Amino acid sequence: MAFRRALVLAGACALAATMATPSFAQEKRKLNKDETTHYEALHALVDAVASGKQPAPADVKLTLHNYFLLSGGDVYIPFTLDLNPAFSQVPVGLYVRAVAKTPPAAASASKGKGKVSGAAPASGATSYAFEDIAFYPEKTDQVNRALELAPGEYDIYVAMSERPAKDKKSPAPKTTVLVQSMNVPNLTSGFATSSIILAKSLEQSNVQLLEQPYTISGFKIAPVFNPTYPKSGELLWVFYIYNEGAASNGKPDLLVEYNFFHAGEDKPFVNMPASAYNATTLPAEFNLASGHTVFVGQGVPLQTFNPGDYKVEMKITDKTNNQSITKSVNFTVTP
Repeated sequence: MAFRRALVLAGACALAATMATPSFAQEKRKLNKDETTHYEALHALVDAVASGKQPAPADVKLTLHNYFLLSGGDVYIPFTLDLNPAFSQVPVGLYVRAVAKTPPAAASASKGKGKVSGAAPASGATSYAFEDIAFYPEKTDQVNRALELAPGEYDIYVAMSERPAKDKKSPAPKTTVLVQSMNVPNLTSGFATSSIILAKSLEQSNVQLLEQPYTISGFKIAPVFNPTYPKSGELLWVFYIYNEGAASNGKPDLLVEYNFFHAGEDKPFVNMPASAYNATTLPAEFNLASGHTVFVGQGVPLQTFNPGDYKVEMKITDKTNNQSITKSVNFTVTP
C-alpha cells in the first residue's frame, strides 16, 4: 500500500513563531442604525431563551462543527455552521454568546473579562466569556466564524435571524437559536495536541479574517465535516503539537506513528511509515524556546482502500520524556 510522506508544507509551517490566528479586535467598527437594531433584537432573543422566558426558535436548523487550537493562554475555536435550509431573506445577522458554567481552568489573556469581537457593542453590566456579532449580505447555507475562550465548560448560544422588517405588517423574520454545551480543553500545560482536522486542501495564505477562521499561521485549511471519500480521493489531516520537551539543541524529538484499522477491529491492517520531528528533520532555525510550534500535515491516497469504514490511529511520542498521546479519526471510502 502506497503512502504519501509528510507534506512539504509541514516543515515550513513548523517555523511559525507563535500561533497566528485572526484577531477579534481587527473588526472594530461602529454598527449602523439597522445593524444596531438587528443586534439588539438578537441579544434580547438570547436573553429570553437563556432565562427560560421562551423556547429557542428553530426556523432554520443549525449544525455546529468546531475545533480546538492553542492561542496564547486561551483556546482558539474556529467553527462552521451548516444552515438547513438557508435563510430566504438577507441580510442575516449572527450573534454568538459564550457563558461560563464553571470558573476557567486557566487564566485567560483577557483576565476573565471576556472577549468581544470588534463589531459587537458592549452588553452592559453582565459579563460574558465571549460575544460576537456578524452580518451576511448574501444567501448562504454555511458560515464560518471563531470563538476564543479560556479552558472550561460553557453554554454556547448561537442566534441567527433575517433583519427585522420596518413594516410591522410584514411577516416575522425567520429566526433560530442553537444552545449547545462546550467543554474547552486545557491545551496550555502537559503534552497535548490540537484537534485533528480532516481537510480537503491546505494552501499558503496570509489573509487572516474572522470570516476565514481556518487560516492559521500562514496556511488556509479547508476542513471536511463529512469524512466520506471516493477511492479516487485523498485522506488529508493536520494538527499541532503542544508542550513537548526540548532536547539539548532546543528542538523537540517527536515521533508520529500511524495505524489503519477496519471499523470495529482491534488489529491494524496496515502501518504507515512514521514521521519524525527532530534536529535532523526540522529547519535549523526551529527552536521551542522561541515559541515555534510543530505542525503536522499528512496525506494518504485512497486508491488501494476497498469501500468501507475505517479508522486511522495516530500515536504521538515525545522521546525527550517518553510521553505519548493517541488520537484517532474515522472515515469512509466509497466506490
